[in-house]
Amino acid sequence: MEWHNQSLSVFESWQRYQDNLPDNSFFKLPDPQPPAYYIQAFLDGDLAWTEYAYDDHELQNLKNDAVSCGFTFTVEEIN
Repeated sequence: MEWHNQSLSVFESWQRYQDNLPDNSFFKLPDPQPPAYYIQAFLDGDLAWTEYAYDDHELQNLKNDAVSCGFTFTVEEIN
């Protein structure tokens, strides 16, 4: 039981340390779930395709593809 209490104490100490770090710190852990995006592309007002993007680079690629093919699109952020 002592090992369990010690492990819990170390974990809580680490959490307090993380909470006190500035947001731009190298040691700050990233958000557990970064935002995702839901993209809908339309051609002449009709839904042509939908896709999820899980980072900004993937989102930008999908937007570039939609524009280059003549689609209009909507983007919704999903938490």
